[in-house]
Amino acid sequence: MALMSPDKNNSKEDRRLVYFDYFRALAILLIILGHCYNAWPRSHIWDATLVNFISGGTALFVFISGFFFHHVYFAKYHYWSFIENKTLYVFLPYLTLSLLYIAYFYLTRGEVVMAKVINEFYGPDLTNTSLVIMNLLTGRTLWAYWYVPFAMLLFLLSPVFVRFISLSMNTKLIITGSLFILSMFVQRPSWEINPIHSLIYYFPYYLFGIIYSTERVNINQWIDGKAWLLFFCTIAVALIMYLLGQKDSMGKASIFMWHGIDLMIFQKTTLILFMLAFTIRLQQYDISFLKTTANMSFAFFFLHQWALSFMRSTGLMDFKHGFEGVLLIFGAAVIFSYIVARIIKRLLGTHSRYVIGW
Repeated sequence: MALMSPDKNNSKEDRRLVYFDYFRALAILLIILGHCYNAWPRSHIWDATLVNFISGGTALFVFISGFFFHHVYFAKYHYWSFIENKTLYVFLPYLTLSLLYIAYFYLTRGEVVMAKVINEFYGPDLTNTSLVIMNLLTGRTLWAYWYVPFAMLLFLLSPVFVRFISLSMNTKLIITGSLFILSMFVQRPSWEINPIHSLIYYFPYYLFGIIYSTERVNINQWIDGKAWLLFFCTIAVALIMYLLGQKDSMGKASIFMWHGIDLMIFQKTTLILFMLAFTIRLQQYDISFLKTTANMSFAFFFLHQWALSFMRSTGLMDFKHGFEGVLLIFGAAVIFSYIVARIIKRLLGTHSRYVIGW
């Protein structure tokens, strides 16, 4: 079957860039998978290498967000309309579900969620009200929710990206490459507790997404036929990370403290290119599961954390297991998220976007 070209075909699905839907679906599944292995011993070299491969999937989501900023919003960009859209469909679901979880946690545990961690970084001895405010400002309610406060900072800086798009390609590449080098030293914040720290670390991935959107024809031609080479490079970097003692995503408490060089930058960059090359080939097949997953990606993002929180609190994630157990936990989280999202969609209709982003 001939491969569809997303830049030449005029069908409605093609204008949506089917391969990028597949990319988005695989990205959210990888992010969920990266939250499912806390009880996996990971003592073997290949276990640790696989964890390095899985970890840091947020970089893919930031890349996707940068891509969509240019591909979807730039042509009709208006600052306040853009911010209103992100507030309603990203921040409002985050705020609703965060407050709901904070209330649930306080009623069942008698304390504010992540109080000790927040006090360690922003305390000491904050009041419960201050702890809740810091919860919302940092996203430290459910594990993955830190992404939203950081992402809102990206959205507020959108005029910077409008200016970036107008620059010459050489200038864009110099800026993006320099910021990637900076990210290698800055690394992620410990406990994802500082949105500004996260902004500095992930900023170049957003620019990378913009560059891909503006140059996707040339980039797609360059990566065509190189999927397995890019996959090998990604695995090789994940292995090198393990051999150098880098396990999982590196993080540190302060931007300015020395903590080595984060090779995850190289690994996730090659992973993005591999997944693009792979999904461009994959789009010749009509895979409804991936299309549905892409469409529901924000619902999966918001809801999978509830499933994992329940499994942790009941001990269902703590059984001794290898990668097979990780896959069981992952499958349960995906199924739970899908069912709950469908129920909420059925109950609220289009208003569900304000609650789960879908």
